[in-house]
Amino acid sequence: MIRINKRGYDAQGVKPGFNTFGLAPDDDAYETGPKSTTALELREFGEEASSRLPIWGKERGRDEGVEVAATYVMSNTNPTGYPFLGNNSHTGLFIMPDDGDPEGRLLYDPSGHYKPREMGTGDALYGPEVSPEDYLRYHLTGGPNVTVRKFNTTPEQEAEIQERIDDLGGGGVFDCTTNVTKAILGIGPFGEVEKTEWPVALDNQLRSLGKHVGEANDVESLRRLMAKKGRVGANK
Repeated sequence: MIRINKRGYDAQGVKPGFNTFGLAPDDDAYETGPKSTTALELREFGEEASSRLPIWGKERGRDEGVEVAATYVMSNTNPTGYPFLGNNSHTGLFIMPDDGDPEGRLLYDPSGHYKPREMGTGDALYGPEVSPEDYLRYHLTGGPNVTVRKFNTTPEQEAEIQERIDDLGGGGVFDCTTNVTKAILGIGPFGEVEKTEWPVALDNQLRSLGKHVGEANDVESLRRLMAKKGRVGANK
Protein backbone atom coordinates (compact mmCIF):
# COMPACT_ATOMS: atom_id res chain seq x y z
CA MET A 1 0.00 0.00 0.00
CA ILE A 2 1.30 3.48 -0.81
CA ARG A 3 1.28 5.97 2.02
CA ILE A 4 1.93 9.53 0.96
CA ASN A 5 3.26 11.97 3.50
CA LYS A 6 5.32 14.48 1.55
CA ARG A 7 3.29 17.45 0.43
CA GLY A 8 3.70 21.04 -0.70
CA TYR A 9 5.90 20.68 -3.79
CA ASP A 10 5.51 22.88 -6.85
CA ALA A 11 5.17 21.76 -10.48
CA GLN A 12 8.95 21.42 -10.83
CA GLY A 13 9.11 19.13 -7.78
CA VAL A 14 10.75 21.70 -5.49
CA LYS A 15 9.23 22.78 -2.23
CA PRO A 16 8.39 26.52 -2.42
CA GLY A 17 11.22 28.63 -1.00
CA PHE A 18 13.77 25.82 -1.31
CA ASN A 19 16.40 25.00 -3.90
CA THR A 20 17.21 21.55 -5.31
CA PHE A 21 19.35 20.77 -2.28
CA GLY A 22 16.43 21.17 0.11
CA LEU A 23 17.76 24.44 1.50
CA ALA A 24 16.10 27.80 1.74
CA PRO A 25 18.14 30.50 -0.05
CA ASP A 26 19.61 31.82 3.20
CA ASP A 27 19.96 28.50 5.03
CA ASP A 28 23.27 27.69 6.66
CA ALA A 29 24.24 24.58 4.74
CA TYR A 30 26.15 23.25 7.73
CA GLU A 31 23.02 23.14 9.88
CA THR A 32 21.37 20.04 8.51
CA GLY A 33 19.45 19.13 11.65
CA PRO A 34 18.73 15.57 12.76
CA LYS A 35 18.75 13.06 9.93
CA SER A 36 15.71 10.96 9.21
CA THR A 37 16.27 7.26 8.80
CA THR A 38 12.60 6.43 8.47
CA ALA A 39 12.20 3.15 6.56
CA LEU A 40 10.61 3.26 3.14
CA GLU A 41 6.85 3.43 3.48
CA LEU A 42 5.86 3.21 -0.17
CA ARG A 43 4.55 -0.29 0.24
CA GLU A 44 4.80 -3.28 2.51
CA PHE A 45 7.88 -5.35 1.72
CA GLY A 46 7.24 -9.07 1.53
CA GLU A 47 5.84 -11.48 -0.98
CA GLU A 48 3.99 -8.67 -2.73
CA ALA A 49 7.25 -6.74 -3.11
CA SER A 50 9.10 -9.80 -4.34
CA SER A 51 6.44 -10.39 -6.97
CA ARG A 52 7.45 -7.13 -8.66
CA LEU A 53 11.09 -8.12 -9.04
CA PRO A 54 12.44 -9.30 -12.40
CA ILE A 55 12.67 -13.11 -12.54
CA TRP A 56 14.73 -13.64 -15.69
CA GLY A 57 17.14 -16.54 -15.40
CA LYS A 58 15.52 -18.12 -12.34
CA GLU A 59 14.29 -21.13 -14.31
CA ARG A 60 17.00 -21.26 -16.96
CA GLY A 61 20.65 -22.16 -16.86
CA ARG A 62 23.13 -19.28 -16.97
CA ASP A 63 26.11 -20.96 -18.57
CA GLU A 64 25.41 -19.20 -21.86
CA GLY A 65 24.18 -16.02 -20.22
CA VAL A 66 20.59 -14.83 -20.00
CA GLU A 67 18.95 -11.45 -20.31
CA VAL A 68 18.97 -9.49 -17.07
CA ALA A 69 17.79 -6.17 -15.79
CA ALA A 70 20.28 -3.39 -15.26
CA THR A 71 21.09 -1.03 -12.41
CA TYR A 72 21.92 2.55 -13.37
CA VAL A 73 23.73 5.07 -11.17
CA MET A 74 23.27 8.75 -12.02
CA SER A 75 25.89 11.29 -10.91
CA ASN A 76 25.11 15.01 -11.13
CA THR A 77 28.44 16.84 -10.87
CA ASN A 78 27.27 20.30 -11.82
CA PRO A 79 28.32 23.22 -9.58
CA THR A 80 26.21 23.37 -6.44
CA GLY A 81 26.59 27.07 -5.64
CA TYR A 82 28.05 26.18 -2.24
CA PRO A 83 31.88 26.49 -2.05
CA PHE A 84 32.31 23.63 0.42
CA LEU A 85 30.24 21.29 -1.78
CA GLY A 86 31.90 22.15 -5.09
CA ASN A 87 30.47 20.08 -7.95
CA ASN A 88 28.89 17.47 -5.70
CA SER A 89 25.27 18.04 -6.67
CA HIS A 90 23.48 14.69 -6.44
CA THR A 91 23.47 10.92 -6.85
CA GLY A 92 20.50 8.71 -7.77
CA LEU A 93 19.82 5.14 -8.83
CA PHE A 94 17.28 3.32 -10.96
CA ILE A 95 16.65 -0.27 -12.08
CA MET A 96 15.08 -1.06 -15.45
CA PRO A 97 14.05 -4.56 -16.60
CA ASP A 98 15.30 -5.60 -20.03
CA ASP A 99 11.94 -7.05 -21.04
CA GLY A 100 10.32 -3.63 -20.81
CA ASP A 101 7.92 -4.64 -18.04
CA PRO A 102 7.08 -1.31 -16.34
CA GLU A 103 6.16 -3.07 -13.09
CA GLY A 104 9.83 -3.97 -12.58
CA ARG A 105 11.05 -0.36 -12.56
CA LEU A 106 12.57 1.25 -9.47
CA LEU A 107 13.83 4.80 -8.95
CA TYR A 108 15.73 5.78 -5.78
CA ASP A 109 16.35 9.49 -5.21
CA PRO A 110 17.52 9.81 -1.58
CA SER A 111 17.66 13.38 -0.26
CA GLY A 112 16.44 14.47 -3.69
CA HIS A 113 13.72 16.80 -4.87
CA TYR A 114 12.68 15.15 -8.10
CA LYS A 115 8.94 14.65 -7.62
CA PRO A 116 7.05 13.29 -10.63
CA ARG A 117 4.42 12.69 -7.96
CA GLU A 118 4.52 12.53 -4.19
CA MET A 119 6.92 9.68 -3.49
CA GLY A 120 6.61 9.04 0.25
CA THR A 121 9.25 9.26 2.96
CA GLY A 122 11.67 6.81 1.31
CA ASP A 123 12.30 8.90 -1.82
CA ALA A 124 11.75 5.81 -3.97
CA LEU A 125 9.23 5.10 -6.69
CA TYR A 126 8.16 1.76 -8.16
CA GLY A 127 6.35 0.76 -11.32
CA PRO A 128 5.12 2.43 -14.51
CA GLU A 129 5.54 5.99 -13.22
CA VAL A 130 9.34 5.60 -13.18
CA SER A 131 10.78 7.54 -16.16
CA PRO A 132 14.60 7.53 -16.36
CA GLU A 133 14.43 10.02 -19.24
CA ASP A 134 12.42 12.47 -17.17
CA TYR A 135 14.72 11.96 -14.19
CA LEU A 136 17.81 12.73 -16.29
CA ARG A 137 16.09 15.68 -17.97
CA TYR A 138 15.29 17.11 -14.52
CA HIS A 139 18.96 17.02 -13.47
CA LEU A 140 20.21 18.40 -16.77
CA THR A 141 18.37 21.65 -15.98
CA GLY A 142 21.26 22.37 -13.59
CA GLY A 143 23.93 21.94 -16.27
CA PRO A 144 25.41 19.36 -18.67
CA ASN A 145 27.59 17.48 -16.18
CA VAL A 146 25.31 14.52 -15.52
CA THR A 147 26.45 10.93 -16.14
CA VAL A 148 24.37 7.75 -16.03
CA ARG A 149 26.36 4.50 -15.82
CA LYS A 150 24.76 1.15 -16.60
CA PHE A 151 25.64 -2.06 -14.73
CA ASN A 152 24.32 -5.53 -15.53
CA THR A 153 22.83 -7.09 -12.41
CA THR A 154 21.03 -10.35 -11.70
CA PRO A 155 17.53 -10.61 -10.20
CA GLU A 156 19.05 -11.70 -6.89
CA GLN A 157 21.37 -8.69 -6.82
CA GLU A 158 18.53 -6.34 -7.66
CA ALA A 159 16.40 -7.85 -4.90
CA GLU A 160 19.19 -7.18 -2.39
CA ILE A 161 19.58 -3.59 -3.59
CA GLN A 162 15.83 -3.08 -3.33
CA GLU A 163 15.68 -4.51 0.17
CA ARG A 164 18.48 -2.20 1.28
CA ILE A 165 16.61 0.77 -0.20
CA ASP A 166 13.52 -0.20 1.77
CA ASP A 167 15.64 -0.29 4.95
CA LEU A 168 17.53 2.96 4.26
CA GLY A 169 14.66 5.24 3.32
CA GLY A 170 15.30 8.76 2.10
CA GLY A 171 17.92 9.91 4.61
CA GLY A 172 18.80 13.45 5.63
CA VAL A 173 19.64 16.57 3.61
CA PHE A 174 23.03 15.44 2.28
CA ASP A 175 22.60 11.66 2.28
CA CYS A 176 22.08 11.08 -1.45
CA THR A 177 25.48 9.55 -2.22
CA THR A 178 25.83 7.98 1.22
CA ASN A 179 22.56 6.08 0.79
CA VAL A 180 23.10 5.10 -2.84
CA THR A 181 26.54 3.76 -1.86
CA LYS A 182 25.06 1.79 1.04
CA ALA A 183 22.43 0.36 -1.30
CA ILE A 184 24.95 -1.04 -3.81
CA LEU A 185 28.31 -1.65 -2.15
CA GLY A 186 29.48 -5.24 -2.09
CA ILE A 187 26.81 -6.39 -4.56
CA GLY A 188 27.72 -7.85 -7.97
CA PRO A 189 29.54 -5.28 -10.13
CA PHE A 190 29.66 -2.95 -7.11
CA GLY A 191 31.77 -5.35 -5.06
CA GLU A 192 34.75 -3.00 -4.85
CA VAL A 193 32.84 0.23 -4.26
CA GLU A 194 33.89 2.06 -1.10
CA LYS A 195 31.71 4.25 1.08
CA THR A 196 31.64 7.94 0.20
CA GLU A 197 29.31 10.89 0.66
CA TRP A 198 30.46 12.75 -2.46
CA PRO A 199 28.91 12.34 -5.94
CA VAL A 200 32.19 13.17 -7.70
CA ALA A 201 34.09 10.58 -5.64
CA LEU A 202 31.51 7.86 -6.29
CA ASP A 203 31.41 8.55 -10.01
CA ASN A 204 35.22 8.45 -10.16
CA GLN A 205 35.13 5.07 -8.42
CA LEU A 206 32.51 3.68 -10.78
CA ARG A 207 34.44 4.87 -13.82
CA SER A 208 37.81 3.58 -12.66
CA LEU A 209 36.46 0.16 -11.64
CA GLY A 210 35.44 -0.40 -15.26
CA LYS A 211 32.44 -2.56 -14.38
CA HIS A 212 29.87 -0.46 -16.20
CA VAL A 213 28.71 -1.59 -19.63
CA GLY A 214 27.90 1.86 -20.95
CA GLU A 215 27.17 5.44 -20.01
CA ALA A 216 24.91 8.28 -21.09
CA ASN A 217 24.99 12.06 -20.73
CA ASP A 218 21.75 13.08 -22.43
CA VAL A 219 18.27 11.71 -23.00
CA GLU A 220 18.92 10.24 -26.45
CA SER A 221 22.07 8.41 -25.39
CA LEU A 222 20.22 7.12 -22.31
CA ARG A 223 17.47 5.68 -24.51
CA ARG A 224 20.06 3.90 -26.64
CA LEU A 225 21.80 2.60 -23.54
CA MET A 226 18.58 1.23 -22.06
CA ALA A 227 17.71 -0.44 -25.38
CA LYS A 228 20.84 -2.60 -25.27
CA LYS A 229 20.23 -6.03 -23.75
CA GLY A 230 22.57 -7.18 -21.03
CA ARG A 231 23.89 -10.63 -20.26
CA VAL A 232 24.76 -12.19 -16.91
CA GLY A 233 28.51 -12.11 -16.47
CA ALA A 234 29.00 -9.25 -18.91
CA ASN A 235 30.52 -6.99 -16.27
CA LYS A 236 31.87 -9.32 -13.63
